[in-house]
Amino acid sequence: MVDLSLQSPLPARSHAASDALGLWEPKRTLTLEAARKHTQRIAFLRQALIAASIALMGLLAFYFATQSSDVVIADDPDTSVRMINPRYSGRTGDGLPFYLTSESATRQLENRNEVALNLPVLEFIRAEGSESSFVEADTGTYDDVNKILNLRTNPDRTDGEPQNVVLETDDGYRCLTTHARIFAREKRIVGDEPIRCTGNFGTVTGQTYEIVDNYRTFIFKDGMTGVINRNTSATELMRGTQASETATSGRLFGFDGDGPIDVTARQATYYGGTTDLGGDVVVIQEGSTIYSDEMTILRDAAEPNSVGSVRLGAIREITGTGNFRYVTEDNDVRGDVGVYERDITQVTVTGNVTVVQPGGNAVSTDRLVYDTVTETIRFSGQCQGRGCQSGDRVALTIEQ
Repeated sequence: MVDLSLQSPLPARSHAASDALGLWEPKRTLTLEAARKHTQRIAFLRQALIAASIALMGLLAFYFATQSSDVVIADDPDTSVRMINPRYSGRTGDGLPFYLTSESATRQLENRNEVALNLPVLEFIRAEGSESSFVEADTGTYDDVNKILNLRTNPDRTDGEPQNVVLETDDGYRCLTTHARIFAREKRIVGDEPIRCTGNFGTVTGQTYEIVDNYRTFIFKDGMTGVINRNTSATELMRGTQASETATSGRLFGFDGDGPIDVTARQATYYGGTTDLGGDVVVIQEGSTIYSDEMTILRDAAEPNSVGSVRLGAIREITGTGNFRYVTEDNDVRGDVGVYERDITQVTVTGNVTVVQPGGNAVSTDRLVYDTVTETIRFSGQCQGRGCQSGDRVALTIEQ
């Protein structure tokens, strides 16, 4: 009978074979006490790392919360970029090119849109097909974004006399000033300092000014004076010399002769052959003087001398409005409105007309018409005083 009892002893298992073959079998290398200490150290390190992470996150949150959201980079205003012989270009509102050059240009970091220029020269085209016109100055600034050039005379220049801001146009105008603000795109120039210009209108000065309409309309403000000379070029007017009269025949200007006509007013606008004067207008020529609140002078246009410009000739009409007065040695004529028309050789004065002569002859009427050829006066309306008979010859002398 086979004994299947579990009590039979099992043989002892030998690990020698597995050890020899390099087979792994778990071994108990730590005591129970050492394992517990190891577990405690791991738990402590884990808690320390978590606490350090929380502290670091809190520190970062505090740092970002106390910092400004704007990043400010402080520029040194003295830091600049200097360029030698720069060249800028652009186009006007009507598509014509302009070019700006200078000896040097300096751009300050505090104003990156603007450069400071030394000896700038602006070249522009006034009208399609015309020659170039120029503006030059001692110093200036240029806004390259808005295409605005601000020019001034440098009073502290040490290498020579300060150079005026000079404008020279292809159609013969030449202006000298100490300040010019040029809006290149708009083809407009304004200045807050005195200016002196010569051209078809003669020689004119103004305390401030504006040049608009493709540089064809000149507006002199805050007090102006002007001289209209007979057949005189801009260059000769600037030099104060009279041009030769051989180019024309007959009398060009004159409500009392061929001499220069002096004009003063608060403001004057010259555009083409029309001159508009406003504010305390006084026009003088060879002993004859016209006063009025406002005045318009129309001149003949001769053959064109440049693209978009004409050479101006004789005065053909003068209209004085408001407190009109015409004074000579022999007559003092007053009225509301006075009109001189060269083509019909007449001066017409209307509205509260009075005529006083040195000999005592005095007339009051509604309307007076004087013929500059026959030197006769015709009256209409109510006429009072000596000399009211139609056709009387008097000494009113307005010739053309």
